[in-house]
Amino acid sequence: MLTPHSAICDVFLKVGGSILDNAPHTAALAEGLVTLPSSQRVVILTGGGRVAKRIKGNQRERSCDFEPCWKATTLALDVNAGLLASHSTRFCVTSSIAQIMAAHAAGVIPIFAPAGALFNSLWFTPNWIVTTDTMGLYFAHHMGAVRYVIVTDVDGVCERAPGPGNNVSPISKMQVAELENLPSSKLDAAFPGFFRRYPLDTMVVNGKYPARVIAAVFGRRTLGTEIALDADVVPLTGRDTASRESRDVSARGQSRALLCQDPAGSPASF
Repeated sequence: MLTPHSAICDVFLKVGGSILDNAPHTAALAEGLVTLPSSQRVVILTGGGRVAKRIKGNQRERSCDFEPCWKATTLALDVNAGLLASHSTRFCVTSSIAQIMAAHAAGVIPIFAPAGALFNSLWFTPNWIVTTDTMGLYFAHHMGAVRYVIVTDVDGVCERAPGPGNNVSPISKMQVAELENLPSSKLDAAFPGFFRRYPLDTMVVNGKYPARVIAAVFGRRTLGTEIALDADVVPLTGRDTASRESRDVSARGQSRALLCQDPAGSPASF
């Protein structure tokens, strides 16, 4: 029987919209992911990509009603879940714990369509601050994952934003406090604070290179950025029920405050 804190996945994978917006990159990544053995219980969350960014941009520029726009960007996550799933019968779209467990039992890789969970969430409130970077960390924690992999279109977290003629190398490993001090990290502004409350081994890799993603799933060394806890924070295993329950209770007030931000806050990639 499933208990509230049973681990139902080993690795939680967030595939950013920047990869899904590119058909060849999506196809190549899908081909790599379907080679994962069924013994490796992976759950995938997709970003919203260009559609979500356009809706968000329109809302901010034209002062449209915020909540319908936010809901539309959230539904874009479900659409992209279906997009990725369409690449192989090894994928399936899921929206509940029961469906995720059934997918793993059948040897299928579940892609989580989160709109229903987010619309009815007691934690996440509509805003433009919290994106799938942080959502993925939250879901990874509650599904009992031991590793969180963020797949984006750059090689990792860099000291300055990559650009034309600007050759930068990713930081191989960094503490979350360092992440907060960077001018641009490709992660949303809520991520560092949330990471302290839901610490989990996290790796940021470039999805244009599927081999790097597969290596990150297995915890192997690869080009990218590993995000670690601050030195003064004691990591939890992610499978320690008592510790997790205690952490949830103690973090509830601050995490809730973190998520309840003005919808007009700084935009980030959904």
